[in-house]
Amino acid sequence: MIDTHCHLLPDVDDGPATEAEALELAGAIARDGATFVLCTPHYSQRHPTVHGRAVERVTALARSLKDFGIVLEVGVAAEVSPGHAVSAPLEELAARSIAGRFLLVEVQSDCPVGFFAAVEHRLSGAGLIPIFAHPERCRAVQRHPSILAPDRRNGSLVQVVAPSVTGGFGRVVGGAAWRLLEAGAVDLLASDAHGLEKRRSHLREAADLVARRLGEKVSRALTDRNPALVLEGGHPR
Repeated sequence: MIDTHCHLLPDVDDGPATEAEALELAGAIARDGATFVLCTPHYSQRHPTVHGRAVERVTALARSLKDFGIVLEVGVAAEVSPGHAVSAPLEELAARSIAGRFLLVEVQSDCPVGFFAAVEHRLSGAGLIPIFAHPERCRAVQRHPSILAPDRRNGSLVQVVAPSVTGGFGRVVGGAAWRLLEAGAVDLLASDAHGLEKRRSHLREAADLVARRLGEKVSRALTDRNPALVLEGGHPR
C-alpha cells in the first residue's frame, strides 16, 4: 500500500513530537503493509511549516528508518489549509506539490460549496491539480455529495481517509465517506495518521473494508495503483 496523507515527520506540526515517536509510528505503518508514506505536514496559519525544514526532517527520518531496519520509503509534500490554498503565494504552493502537479488541500467542516471550484480555479494558474483531503468531513458534502462531481470532471481528485471509513469520526462522517466510495467518486484512500496515541494508522483496516464491500480491485486502486500514478505525476483517471 501507498499512503498519500500522513503526519509522520517529528516536531513540525501536530504529528509525532520526537523522532522516537515517529519511528514507532513508522514501524506500525510498515507492519500494516504500507511500503511508501508521503509525509504531509500542515501548511496553515496554526502550523506554518517551512518546507525546507520538512525536507530536512524527511531526509533525516529516511536515514533513521534505514538504521533501525524499518522497511518504509518516505517522501514529503504538505496538507495545505483552505485559507492558504486560496491566498498563499502560488510559488509556495508549488514547492509543496506532489510531483510538481498535485496539491493536497485540506477540506474542513465549514468549507462552503463554492470552495472547491475556487481552489481549482486558483491552482490552475500554477498548473496544479487539487487533491481534496477528507471532504467527507465537510457539512456541505455530507448534505450533497454530488457537489464534488464538477470538480472531478475537471480533473480534481478526492481523497477519503481511513478513520472516516472505519467509523472513527462518527456515523455522519462515515456515512458520507461510504456514499462517495459507493458512487465511485473517490480516487485515493489514505491514513491521515498523526501518531500511535493521538490517531494511529487504520489504512489496512479501511482497505479491507473497502475490499469486502466494493471489491479487491477497487481497494487496490485506491491504495496502490492510483497513489503510484499520483507520485509519478500521472493522473489516475
